[in-house]
Amino acid sequence: MKRCVKRLTVALSLVVLMALVSACGGGNNNNGAAENGSATPAKTDKKTYKWFVARGVESPPAVTVKEIADEFSQTHPEFELVLEGTGDRPSYLQKLRTLIASNEMPAMFDTDPDAYASKLVQQGKLVDMKKLLQELGKYEDFRPVALQYQQFADGTMYTFPIEYGIEVFWYNIQMFKDLGLEPPKTFDEFIKVAETLKQGGITPIAVDGKDKWPVLRYLAYKPFRLTGNDFIENVKQGKASFKDPAGMAGINFVHELGTKGYFQQGFTATDYTAARDLFLAGKAGIYYMGSWETMNFANDKLSAEMKDNIGFFRLPMMEGAKTAENDYFINSGIGVAFNQETFDDTMKEFVKFLLEKYPEAYTKKGQFSPFKYSLDQAEGMPEIFYNIQDEIAKSGSVFAVPWDTRLDPATNELLGNELNALSLGAHTPDEFAELMDQAIQENAPKYFK
Repeated sequence: MKRCVKRLTVALSLVVLMALVSACGGGNNNNGAAENGSATPAKTDKKTYKWFVARGVESPPAVTVKEIADEFSQTHPEFELVLEGTGDRPSYLQKLRTLIASNEMPAMFDTDPDAYASKLVQQGKLVDMKKLLQELGKYEDFRPVALQYQQFADGTMYTFPIEYGIEVFWYNIQMFKDLGLEPPKTFDEFIKVAETLKQGGITPIAVDGKDKWPVLRYLAYKPFRLTGNDFIENVKQGKASFKDPAGMAGINFVHELGTKGYFQQGFTATDYTAARDLFLAGKAGIYYMGSWETMNFANDKLSAEMKDNIGFFRLPMMEGAKTAENDYFINSGIGVAFNQETFDDTMKEFVKFLLEKYPEAYTKKGQFSPFKYSLDQAEGMPEIFYNIQDEIAKSGSVFAVPWDTRLDPATNELLGNELNALSLGAHTPDEFAELMDQAIQENAPKYFK
């Protein structure tokens, strides 16, 4: 019996040895070449990276990044970038937080340097983008304001920009001429223009009230002129009050615009596209939005009445202003953050490739790059493009920060909901100020110490 077992053991050992020899020498070699000289393609394990997009998967930034990602995958077949988006900004933020809470943080996602993102940084979940850009030698290639916009108050940066723009008041040139109006330079003049448009049977201002942030801009205009960003940086921590002169100036301005009917009828249910289309249809005199809309204002599909009939003016001034005429909302949009856990060597190589290709590819789509990159007249862009490009070159170094990137999440949500109520007259200015101060007192200590 023992002799049989021994023979069986030897036989099995010979079988294993022959299999090993066949695998190493008799079959495919390390390069995948068979004995007959034919080649067997090496199998590549593709890894999919998801980018959860807030700005729309068909937006110029998203399309440009995806095009570059597809080009990168030609030399890195293991890499695949897939984009996923959702509807409006509030829905996006809710889903993003649900994904992260469920340990399903995307490899890339859009976020502002707000209180929620700060929490993710504290938990070690985000890649330090300032450090990465400096390591790749690309930090100095960006416009300084583009990077400053992405930074937290302490100067750290965990997102990087793929957009850049100034925010201006677009206006219907012919409407203004017909009513003898000039672009306003002060807020007093702005109100007079709005009233004249209304008396002329024209909706003065088209605004996206559904997404909330466009109305929030109107709340921030006067506080920025009076204090720069000091008011919002202090009020978010409860070190200042909405009842302070700067706060009440903004509150009263929004209350006046809404209750006097200077915003369009039903503005609280009007989304981004509908507000823009109202202006482009010649049904509103003024529309506040960023320079990312420039090419929509040079579209061949515009009516003859709107073609070459759109101008822009800066944020008005006011008595006691501490900011200059060329200081206003300048931003690099919602930034892109990277999941520290999934940021491997392949993703790092992709980011390097993206930074090389992006400036030219993005700008040639008629957009304005966060990089120090511009187009000359030989590129044949519409006149309005070059007008905005020149305005960007003249813009100041002090920029207004969006309040929704500074307030804690709970207060920010409340502010968005109640601001439209203020505009409709459901709150008096004093009631609104008291409501917001109470929210700051309750919520801010959880985020700001």
